[in-house]
Amino acid sequence: MAHTISRRALSVLASLLLLGGLFASCAKQSPLSFDQMRERYYLTLVPDADLSDTLVQRRINALDDAAGPLWESLNKAPDRGWLWEENKDTTVSMMMGGNFAKLNTLAAAYRTKGSRYYGNPEMKADILAGLDWAIASRYNPSVEWYDNWWDWVIGVPMTLNNTLVLMYDDLSPEQLRAALGAMDHFAPDVTYEGAATGANKIWQCGIMAVRGILGQNPDQLKMAVDGLGTEFKYVTGKDGFYEDGSFVQHQWHPYTGGYGRSMLSQMADLIALLSGTPWAVPQPYEAMLYEWIHNGYEPLVYRGAMMDMVRGREISRPGCTDRWAGHSILVSMLRLSEVAPAAEKERLQAFVKANVLSDDNRDFMQDVPTYLLASARALMADGEVKPEAPQTLNKVFGAMDRAVHKRPGFALGIAMSSNRIENYETINGENLCAWYTGDGMTYLYDNDLAQYSDSFWPTVNPYRMAGTTEDTRVREAKTLPFGPGLLYADGYKSPQHWVGGSSIEGRYGMAGMWYDAQDCTLEAKKSWLMAGDEIVALGAGISSTDGRTIETTVENRKMNPGADYRLTLDGEAVLAADGVLNAPSAHWAHFAGVDEHTNVGYWFPQPATVNLQREARTGSWYAISQPYNPKEPITRSYFTLWLDHGKSPKDATYAYVLLPGRDAAATAAFAAAPGVEILANTPQVQAARNTKEGVTGFSFWEAAGPVAGVSADAPASVIVHETPETITVGVSDPTHLNTGAVRVTLSEAKAAKVAEEHPEVKVVSLSPVVLEVGMDGSLGRTRSVTLRK
Repeated sequence: MAHTISRRALSVLASLLLLGGLFASCAKQSPLSFDQMRERYYLTLVPDADLSDTLVQRRINALDDAAGPLWESLNKAPDRGWLWEENKDTTVSMMMGGNFAKLNTLAAAYRTKGSRYYGNPEMKADILAGLDWAIASRYNPSVEWYDNWWDWVIGVPMTLNNTLVLMYDDLSPEQLRAALGAMDHFAPDVTYEGAATGANKIWQCGIMAVRGILGQNPDQLKMAVDGLGTEFKYVTGKDGFYEDGSFVQHQWHPYTGGYGRSMLSQMADLIALLSGTPWAVPQPYEAMLYEWIHNGYEPLVYRGAMMDMVRGREISRPGCTDRWAGHSILVSMLRLSEVAPAAEKERLQAFVKANVLSDDNRDFMQDVPTYLLASARALMADGEVKPEAPQTLNKVFGAMDRAVHKRPGFALGIAMSSNRIENYETINGENLCAWYTGDGMTYLYDNDLAQYSDSFWPTVNPYRMAGTTEDTRVREAKTLPFGPGLLYADGYKSPQHWVGGSSIEGRYGMAGMWYDAQDCTLEAKKSWLMAGDEIVALGAGISSTDGRTIETTVENRKMNPGADYRLTLDGEAVLAADGVLNAPSAHWAHFAGVDEHTNVGYWFPQPATVNLQREARTGSWYAISQPYNPKEPITRSYFTLWLDHGKSPKDATYAYVLLPGRDAAATAAFAAAPGVEILANTPQVQAARNTKEGVTGFSFWEAAGPVAGVSADAPASVIVHETPETITVGVSDPTHLNTGAVRVTLSEAKAAKVAEEHPEVKVVSLSPVVLEVGMDGSLGRTRSVTLRK
């Protein structure tokens, strides 16, 4: 079957694509034909790349290195019962899907110019025969699906679509019908029996669009675009995007950087693929996607890395680092910038450029698809495109129990959990030891760009995650009865509702978590005030009756091999070598990193007995994610700082302040003249003030106060920023239960008028300041007002 577009025309299309002009220009041309859309997709799989480009050549060599052994090990016997011996299993759907993935690798090599297998007639025959066998024996309407639905409805169709596009010229009409018919059987629509949501739904829409192009079926293309409608709206529960920028998948898991990353990638591809056709993605959907990017994705990307606290199980996969995920997000933004309106294009390119320039740990170009390399390089060379300035930002994602605080030199993430959000996710044998990653874990990103991406997860002590308060009981994964040898661990939803926080002016925040631990009696109230370059951490009501030691981990920092790390406690150097130190009455500690931008100080408002440890730890990816990850041992060194609350504590407390970017002298100076006050630290209310910033935060666990003149008549998170001219007050309902209002009184504050109002905030009085803040339907979002003195 011959190409309907001439080779010359194909070359022109490729050139336009590599110049970034194809999709933008299509809108001004007549609608593309099915063949032209297929060619457009083909060029994203095997673009006409510059074979003299060293990166392109490396990729072709890597493809050949993968394809060669696969072709050699392909079972070519006429009476074969399998294609590859390692994929013989007919009870594990991933094994079934592996046949199609390997055939696709061979097809890519066969179609890639510069490959040693390009146009190889023997390989072509083996690909087609293998495809015939896989359809007839493993994936057709007479086969009952088994194991994981995802492989049958998404995984195989996605790979099979690519193979069909690559081999289209060589397929007979009967072969094409058989393959499309198999997909029509297992995925007849884009809903998976009404259950597909979020990223899974977008995947299915993208798959359906390519299927429609291959089969020249306008109804399937319409179904693909119409199916987007259920996802392009804000949700108020379970899967999807929330108005505050949260993205949840699998009902209870923050997944902006996992399933959300895939969703963004699929949407960018779909918008570009269908641009200039009768099935173009509707403009309101595009506009909403840009809103999601700015409100949901961008706050969670720091110097090229997507924060691990929104990546779920992916943190346990060795190739899926935070930097790889972040680059994937940036690639999608680059792709969209080619079709975006002018203002969005400028904003997207500025963000991409800033993150690429500031990420000196991983080469962005190695993660850019070949068909986008020219666009990426052009962006980085374009002096007219100015990179976005380093972000100063605070955001509480109330719908997914996450908070982020960014300053030019660092970013801090806080991962919490509640009766709405589980503490972690594990399925398919992945993420086995992530027990405490959602228990108030603090993720500190600074100039050590390899902190979490260089084998942190297989080597860190999973019992001591920074920021968490935990029972020291032994944890273990469990064996599933139906998965021989496959391990899993069980995620957990706390019975507690009060989890979330408040944020104002996009700069200051207060977060809190009523912690109710899994399978034990431990409870605690935990809060964090985020203002300026200081983060105040408070713990109160720490109680347990199980007879085991309870610990709060202040820090657990990975130390890179060969670097000179120095630990200081109250001005004295400690732990020059591996060891443990117990120090009573400590006032401050300091971690000196690889440079001044990786220093961290720790101040204790009340002298505390602290424990410090310097150790080398060995683990493997297989130990945290089975069954296919490598078992080779990996060793990394760590500095850990923790507080021991003793056995079965009753109403124990803690307070400490994180000081990112400060050297030992600056930490000592802060300890001598701290710019932070602890106003309350009880099970009823926690409050702290950053005097330099003029910001005070309150976690009212119940109706309480006044504390520093502030009271609330219902559970609430409150944050106040006072300047000589204004008072800004932000209030949220972290319980998500208040269908009425909360009254907040600032008995010591007076104002003259309202400067910036909110429709749900009633100013009852200006002197003293009394606010009635409507909470119904807020889903944890902050409602704020600014008053002028």
